[in-house]
Amino acid sequence: MIKPITSLAACIFITAPSFSFAACEYYEGHSQKQININIPSTLSIPRDAPVNTVIYESPAITFNGAASYICSTTFTVGIKNAVGTDSRLTYFPIGNTGLSWQWIYQGSAYVGFGGLKYQQPGGYGFNSTTNALRIIKTGNISPGATIPAGTLGYMQVESASLRPLAMTTYRSSSIILQSCETPNIFVEMGEHNLSVFSRSGNATPPKAFNIKLNNCPSGIQKVSYSLSATSGSPAVDGALGIIKLNTSSTAKGIALQLLDGNQTPIQLDKTYVFNEYSTDGGNFSIPLSAKYIRTLPNGDAGQYDEGMSAGSANSEVTFVMNYL
Repeated sequence: MIKPITSLAACIFITAPSFSFAACEYYEGHSQKQININIPSTLSIPRDAPVNTVIYESPAITFNGAASYICSTTFTVGIKNAVGTDSRLTYFPIGNTGLSWQWIYQGSAYVGFGGLKYQQPGGYGFNSTTNALRIIKTGNISPGATIPAGTLGYMQVESASLRPLAMTTYRSSSIILQSCETPNIFVEMGEHNLSVFSRSGNATPPKAFNIKLNNCPSGIQKVSYSLSATSGSPAVDGALGIIKLNTSSTAKGIALQLLDGNQTPIQLDKTYVFNEYSTDGGNFSIPLSAKYIRTLPNGDAGQYDEGMSAGSANSEVTFVMNYL
């Protein structure tokens, strides 16, 4: 016989989860304040400046204002980025511009929120502290890159509910990538008798020409250049700056050799510093020269060796400029 249950005693014990959080709040009458940066409307950087080049650093601003707070337990503090992805380091990306910003607090770059910067319980404020904005190249700068106006980020204490300082810019700032104007070059090599090339290595007199650097802005610290063969005129001997004639040429057995202003062969794809450049800017010329050279091995008939032929002789080469 099954007896019915006439009474039930139940006891449910619920254990509250253990939370550890910092109780942080503003002092009465205190609230978020702004560090306002009067950034220039344009900022310039040499086009090929290396990563980590500082583009701009504002004058330090001494803060005084009611933005103090108090925490009852250990807490974390750091910078939250308002114009790109967050970072636990000291670099905060500005979108996909190739630029980052830093909050320079008391002379040092402040770490991002989550970067394990802990503070002990107590009251904190910012009066008499110095704050500055630093803009840095951290990648390839995109065309038309701009630093936006408004809030760049916040100094956050423990959570988004307590951000006592915000760094803002009064205006947007456009990035100007500095470079010189470098027009294409056409070198008239002239006509030469095939008898010049009676032996392998024989060459025409060098023909001088210049790479023009026009309207260079001030502020570029160093200019360098390199010369590269093209698919239409590939290298014969890159170390000696010798390239083939292009496929439209009808001359045979010769090639083109590139030389510097001292008639020394230019090594292809090697970077050369232009030492005559001035940081004041202006117009400059890089002196170079070129000559035809016989590359066909010697035979018994001099300029009439099989494989030698007169005709048109054209080549193309690419010059690459770097501005640092």
